[in-house]
Amino acid sequence: MAGLFLGITALQLTPHETLSGIFGSISLAAWIFLLVPQLIENYKCGSAEGISLLFLTVWFIGDIANFFGAIWAGLVPTVIALAVYFCFADLMLITQCLYYNFINSHKAGRKQSITTDQADPDSPEQPLLGRRNSDSTGLPGSHRRSSASHRRRSGQVPNLQRDTLPKILEEESRKKAWIKNTVSILLVCAAGAAGWAIAWKTGVWAPTPEEIDEGSERIARGPQILGYLSAICYLG
Repeated sequence: MAGLFLGITALQLTPHETLSGIFGSISLAAWIFLLVPQLIENYKCGSAEGISLLFLTVWFIGDIANFFGAIWAGLVPTVIALAVYFCFADLMLITQCLYYNFINSHKAGRKQSITTDQADPDSPEQPLLGRRNSDSTGLPGSHRRSSASHRRRSGQVPNLQRDTLPKILEEESRKKAWIKNTVSILLVCAAGAAGWAIAWKTGVWAPTPEEIDEGSERIARGPQILGYLSAICYLG
């Protein structure tokens, strides 16, 4: 066993084979982490607003077709495992969207009903002495003087300061978003490259031999149909 391991690791790879393996592993890592940021963002915001359930459903159908096509064609276990992961991730995202849409719509309905009850003066929940006529208090002209003084005090605040603060906060949020996205991309690339290196050193990954039997390349019509259906759903 040790001799076999040493023989595998002693093999020399061409630059083409090395880059092919690294880029393929990075692509696999990107597909694995594809839906993770969206799941985290939905959890932080407590909302799935802006996500189309129709799009997710079509995508889920494509992943199911991909899964059954991979099993039918007898593809490598990594492809089948990735198809299972995609179906599971789609189900998680669809369930999350349904949950947050139901919760938020229920909260919005309760808030609207409470607002309607408070705005109705004939509602039994309204206090009898709750309304006061603010115009009947104070001396004549006092409201005008107070409003004028309030305008003078508010006018003393520089407009430049009020306009600059939101711009500074917006620029800082944009910088943080760029840094976060750049670091995430670099981490995904590093994870893919590290995964390829581990697979190569342990003998899990090996270059595909150039001699391929033409008879083994024939794929049944069923997996081909499922593959085209999956591609159409991904494009939809």
